[in-house]
Amino acid sequence: MEHPSHEHPLILNEKYIAKEGDACRGCGEQILSCKSFVYSCNSITGTDISGTDSDTDISVDDISCARFLLHKNCAELPPTFQNPNNPKELFLLMFYFTNRVLFSLSKYNMALKIQCDICDVQIPWRPKKFYYFNKNYDCCICIGCVVFQTQTPLEDPKSLHPSHNQHLLSLIQIPSSFKCYACKVDDHIRDMSYKCTRCQFWIHKSCADAPMSFNSQFHDKHPLVLSFSLPLLYHKFGQFCGVCSKKLSRLAWIYYCRYCRFFAHFQCARSNHLVSPCEKESDDDNVLQFPVADELSANLIYEKFVKAMIIQISSNVNSNLISESVINHWTHKEHHLQLINSTGELKLQQDDDGKLLLCDGCVLPIGNDQFYGCVSCKYFLHKSCAELPKEINHLLLGSIIADKRREPYKLFRCTACHNMCNGIFFNIFTFPRHIGCMAMPKMIKHEAHRHMLKHDQLGYGPFKSCKACGRFFSVGRVIATHQCEECEYHICGSCIMRPRVAKHPWDIHPLRLIYEPGMVDDHEHDFNCEFCSEDIDTNGWFYHCSDCDLSFHLQCFDRSSYRDYSRVKFGATDIIIDKLHPHSLTFVLNKKSRSCERCHRNQLGEPVLQCSSPCKSIFCTDCIQDDSSDRD
Repeated sequence: MEHPSHEHPLILNEKYIAKEGDACRGCGEQILSCKSFVYSCNSITGTDISGTDSDTDISVDDISCARFLLHKNCAELPPTFQNPNNPKELFLLMFYFTNRVLFSLSKYNMALKIQCDICDVQIPWRPKKFYYFNKNYDCCICIGCVVFQTQTPLEDPKSLHPSHNQHLLSLIQIPSSFKCYACKVDDHIRDMSYKCTRCQFWIHKSCADAPMSFNSQFHDKHPLVLSFSLPLLYHKFGQFCGVCSKKLSRLAWIYYCRYCRFFAHFQCARSNHLVSPCEKESDDDNVLQFPVADELSANLIYEKFVKAMIIQISSNVNSNLISESVINHWTHKEHHLQLINSTGELKLQQDDDGKLLLCDGCVLPIGNDQFYGCVSCKYFLHKSCAELPKEINHLLLGSIIADKRREPYKLFRCTACHNMCNGIFFNIFTFPRHIGCMAMPKMIKHEAHRHMLKHDQLGYGPFKSCKACGRFFSVGRVIATHQCEECEYHICGSCIMRPRVAKHPWDIHPLRLIYEPGMVDDHEHDFNCEFCSEDIDTNGWFYHCSDCDLSFHLQCFDRSSYRDYSRVKFGATDIIIDKLHPHSLTFVLNKKSRSCERCHRNQLGEPVLQCSSPCKSIFCTDCIQDDSSDRD
């Protein structure tokens, strides 16, 4: 269409995706993507222009054209408007103030402070929207008031709406102050509204006219569909808005995608705000990006963290790094440890899974670098782990002592990752922390969350829960979490290091880490855990194989793949506990259905002491601990 407010022809765009800052040149109101009937300049349609004057390749005229947008209703406003109180007086539609208009206005008001004669809203002398003026320019009416005075709705004044089909709705054509049942906004919005003739149901007309589906900038895979309440299918678990992350009410209007299980508040889905300012921090090249690729990458990055921490600690305490070929280390006082140049010099005895030699300090694989070892005891340490001082002075935690259980079968539970461990740990106010969890960097970025995550070593505070696994952190205990300083988002130490893909003995394909259900294409039915047979709450994380449609809760994945004990080094032999068993025992992970010789409980997937003689008896860790207590 040709419009007198713009020099170029305008074209109607029925699927316009609004950007932040887009406003109608007619009424000055924000343009929403879901109200998609927008006129834009035909000469610039389809061109991506940022709208900043700093763009050297874009002319000022092009920027002006790119910013020129009109709601369909504003573009079709009548050129004249008849004064409702004086039929002989006509008001003319004005797009800008000419010198003649400004001169005429100055005769009536030297300060050029103009107000709408109906609503008293002040109009600047350089208006950014349309107005109606009378012939003498001594009377002005804003667009909103003209609409309310002249609008003749096509709808029946009393009609039904699918969101409230039990009663008739009456069209209220004057501005009203109320809390809209649809968008929950409670303010003086200058909009027509629908009010129920029999109950308190009341919604804005613009909300009633919202499309049943539209393409949203927050979810570009499929159109979002309007629902007047949360569908019953999704009531089993709480659902959260994909835009603001707040919980959804089951009775509120929402937009959602059933294919991707994406939900958004009715008002959030129509918003133009994409990100918060702090998201720009994630562009820092020095910040590590998670999740890691696979288990091997996780081990390598853990080892990198530990080495970096030990180097920093050693330099802070002014201690010389170990360079001797034979050392007496505090974690293995029985024998000296010898420096070994590579694993090629040592014939490795691998376990049933063929894993590499593990360090007794950080319980990570030892590569071909130099390391210290006691071959007769099968006790080995990375060179960096051997360099760890016994006592360190931490910036936040003060003086902390490194320690290690003498018996390899005496495990501790790390208060950061919740895993059972038997390597070197630090006592943080009597709560053990695995050396790998102590070494995590201060700030990281994870794809599952738009903000930076800070490693909180102290972590006091009640009722925090991990967004990934849903596990609640103990009240009043010292815990380490990775948390967002902008919102209530916490990830425990175990989940933050979960790899993007992981292998499971029940599937020939690698399983993929899913931290939002839309990562699985067109999966409308519930995700069911293969291990526990329970439905999976897709607000958390889980592992999934699309080829086999097989899924696991995170804890079920760990339990069924023995990942619960990934930080435990097994294989210690010649363990003698006279009161428990007369033969020597070996510390192993039991992968068969067998019962403890003492308490008779099944120990499938549990660490046990196994008799190496033909009797093949096993003993669970509880019975081992009880017997150790008796001996103590």
